[in-house]
Formats: sequence, structure tokens, C-alpha cells
Amino acid sequence: MLASNTAGGAGWGAAAGLTSSPRGQRCCHDLYFAPRGWFEKGAGGQGSVSPTETIAGNFRPHTLPALALQRPNGIMAAMLFLRSFFRFPLSTGRCRNALAALAMALLGALALPAHAQNKGAATPVAATASTASPAASASAAPADPKLLEQAERATLANDERIQIQVTARLARNAAFRNVDAAVRAGVAVLTGSVPDNETRGMATKVVTAVDGVVAVENELVLVADFGARVQETWEIFKDRAARMVAATPLLLVAVLIVLLTNWLGLWAANHLGAVRLNSRNPYLGTVISRFVRTGFLLVGVLVALDLLGATSLVTAVLGSAGLVGIVVGFAFRDTAENYLSGVLLSLRRPFEPRDHVRIDSHEGRVVSLSTRNTVLMTLDGNELLLPNATVFKAVILNFSHNPRRRLSFQLAVGTDQDLQAAQTLGVSTLAGIAGVLTDPGPSASLDVINPTTVAINFYAWVDQRQTDFGKARSEGIRLVKLALDGAGMAVPSPTYQVQLLPAASGSSPAEPPPPPPAKPEETAPSAADLKPSTDLDEQLTQERARKAEDDMLNAPSGPAAK
Repeated sequence: MLASNTAGGAGWGAAAGLTSSPRGQRCCHDLYFAPRGWFEKGAGGQGSVSPTETIAGNFRPHTLPALALQRPNGIMAAMLFLRSFFRFPLSTGRCRNALAALAMALLGALALPAHAQNKGAATPVAATASTASPAASASAAPADPKLLEQAERATLANDERIQIQVTARLARNAAFRNVDAAVRAGVAVLTGSVPDNETRGMATKVVTAVDGVVAVENELVLVADFGARVQETWEIFKDRAARMVAATPLLLVAVLIVLLTNWLGLWAANHLGAVRLNSRNPYLGTVISRFVRTGFLLVGVLVALDLLGATSLVTAVLGSAGLVGIVVGFAFRDTAENYLSGVLLSLRRPFEPRDHVRIDSHEGRVVSLSTRNTVLMTLDGNELLLPNATVFKAVILNFSHNPRRRLSFQLAVGTDQDLQAAQTLGVSTLAGIAGVLTDPGPSASLDVINPTTVAINFYAWVDQRQTDFGKARSEGIRLVKLALDGAGMAVPSPTYQVQLLPAASGSSPAEPPPPPPAKPEETAPSAADLKPSTDLDEQLTQERARKAEDDMLNAPSGPAAK
């Protein structure tokens, strides 16, 4: 500890320029490790030193740095004096001693103010503590009453300014006529009554926006005055009525614009050739006509709203319509799918009204095509509703698309018969039936050969517009069967092979019974009625008339926009 303090003393001496000679270094050492009473007791003080601040009980290593910090100009002057003293040697030792005593007296005089400031303290502070900040000392000192009075006056003036602004803002709104405001130290206190919570919150927002308000104490109470509410509603009604009367001319002009554009859209839908499609798809023409009319009407509505200054309403409605469209699309996905499928079916038109069709496993005649279902009438006379989405994805077989239709059936003859003769006989029999076409004419082909029979397929074409397909097929089977039987080519009876065991003694084999005589049958074609069946025609007519309004396969009966 002593060595380090000695080094510290040498450092202070070097800082003051006293280390230029051994005598100067020694003097610096003596000054740094001066006896305790030189600077305190020598000046008449009674300071106390803690054990941690003394070395060997007699020295204070921090005294000289403390003096340097408290009186830097005087210390530097003393140091320069000592430096000049030791740099220029004198002739006599008494002079040097006198000058040394003078320097020590100067240092003691400079140390007296520092000692006076620390007098009365319980424990001397360190060197760094003696340089405490002025702000800390000022905070411990009592406040100046004049400054306090000035600050209070400034606060009151600021509160008055804020209260004037708050009162002015509240007075601009009739909803705050029962609201009082007071400002204390930047805090606004609202008292009084308001009709609802919305007005209460609005008052807080209005006051908070005033410059200088640091907080708002909202002590407003809700008062539900029925008479006041009625009066307020009546005032609002009168205000809106006055606005409506003032805007009546513009409103009439807007209504005229909407009516004019609607009439123009109707005229365009009914008379412009570009939107009147006389094709196999009348429903498409109806849809386009409706779009044209709707487009004209929307343009008129937009112009009218712009004239009235309500275009922001259109923007809000369109934005809401987008969100609503997404929700409705998910909720009515099947309905939308059926509608679109119906439109596409009306464009493709895979069938026409009254056509005989088979859709997957469902067979019947087409009644109508609506926006949701395809209506069929089965051959039993029942109504069959198929979703348009199912019909659009299904395999459709249209029996009526081509008026010519081929009928076919199969008959069997014995394997011992002349197969070529059997085919020729059947074909000639079919050719003689009324309603069977000669171009292309009837034909026959062998199909399946069994141990006892051979199957022959017979084919013939009929015109469905003149001949009923089912009747012609039935008559062909009957006549060809009669012709083959008459020629002795009837289907042989089933043959069974029976193994007989040896007969008993004295018995004789039984004779088979004779076959019954064949009955003569008429082989000539009969005059059967083969005209198309009209059993379902009347029912189809009634059903189509009942569903004509929603039938997308129908041509519009009136104007295109109906």
C-alpha cells in the first residue's frame, strides 16, 4: 500500500513538473505524504480521518489530489513556484528553507476553504466525493418560493388556456350542451350528462385532442330523457325532410335518367339484330337480351347516383357484394352448379323436347330443361327429375336424334337345318313388313352355335317418324317365327340322352308315342298397325305447356326480355 502511494506521489510531482531533480522528487514525496495535521489541524480544524484513508496512522495520501481538484489554479501556481525553487539553486540553505516555508504556507492557505466545507462531517469523503455534481446539491437545498410561485402561475395560465379550448370544442356539438369541463394541472374533468355511451366516448376523444391535455377524467352520467329523445328524433326528421325537399329537382332528374336507360335497354334487347339470336338455342338469345337490358339499367343507376353525390354508396355496396358473393357461392354451390350446367346444356342442346333419351340408366322422353332440373317422362308415364349437373356429366343416348333406327332380334333353328335358307327366309319376311325400310334393307347373321341349335340375328331399319319402333320389332319377330316354323325349321325340342338298363325277362320295350300333328299357321304378313305410338304425346304436350315458362329448350313466346 505504501509503495503504491509513493508512486502516486511521484506521479503528482511529475504532473506538476517537480521531478526534474532528486531534490524535487523528495519534496514532492514529502508533500504527498504530509502529516495529517498540516492541512487540517494546522489550519485550526478538527477533522477526523478513517482508518482506510490513513497510512501508518499519520499520512493522508489523498490530500494533495483533493487540493488540486478543489483549487486547481492555486495549486498550479504553488507547483510552479516549487519548480522554480528547485531548478535554480541558491547560495545559502536558510534562503531555501525560507522559501520552502513560504510555499507550504501558501498551500495551507489554499487548503483552508476545502477544510471549511467538510467541517462537521462524521466521516471525510473520498476525492471523488468532493467533486459531487451541482444538481445533486441543488436538489437537497430548499426550493426558492419565488420560483415556486412563478411555476404555479404558469400552470394556472396553461389550465385556463386549455379550459377555454375544451369549452369551445364542446360547445360546437349540441350533444354536449349538458357537459361541463374543468382543467387542473393539465387533467380535464368532465361532468354532466349525455344521452348514450357513444356520446360519452366522443366527449373523451374531443377533449383528448386538445393540445396540453395530459389525461381525461370522464365523470359523465347517462340520462335517458324520453322527451329529449323524441325531440332529437323530430329534429333529425325535419332536417332530412328539408334536405329531401331541396334535392327534389335532382331526384326527379335521376329518376328520369333511370327510366330512360331502362327503356333504351329494352329497345336494344328487342330490336337490335346483334342480340336477337334466331338459332337452335333461343334461351341464349334470351340471356343475352337480359344482360343488355341489365347493363343499360346499371349505367343509368350509376349516372343517377353520381348526380345525387352518392357514388360512395355504390362503392360500399360493390365491396359488400363481393364478400356476399363468396359466401353465397359456398352456400349454394350445388344450385349454382346446376344453373351453369343448365346453361351449358342449353348451349350444347344434346336433346330436344319430346326426344326419347337414355341418361345413364334413366330412360324416357324429354319434357323440359329448367335452371335446376332436366325433366323426363318415362315410358310408363311417370315424371323423372334429373339434376342438370348429373345430366351434364352423364352419358346421354338420344334415340330420336336420327329418325332412322335399326331393330334387331334373335331366333334359333336346329343344327340339322339349312342355315342359309333360314337366313334368306327371315330377311324376305322382314322386307315384306310395312314400315321396314328397303334402304338400308333387312339383314341376318349367325351368332351362337349350341349342341342342338344355332342362333340367327335378324336386323331391319325403320323410320321412327312414320313407324313405331317397338311395334315394328314385335311384328318382325312374330312373322319370321311363323315363316321358319312353316318351312319346317322350327326350333327343335330339347333332347335328353337316356341310358336304358337291361330289361327284365319277359318284357318288351315300349314304343314311343307318335308326335302330334302340326297345326297349320298363317305365314303371310298381317296388316298390323305399325304407326308411331301416340300414347305419351298428349301427356308430353300437357307437361310442356305447364313448364313452358322455365323451359330453356323453348323459344321465347314474347319479347326477348320477357
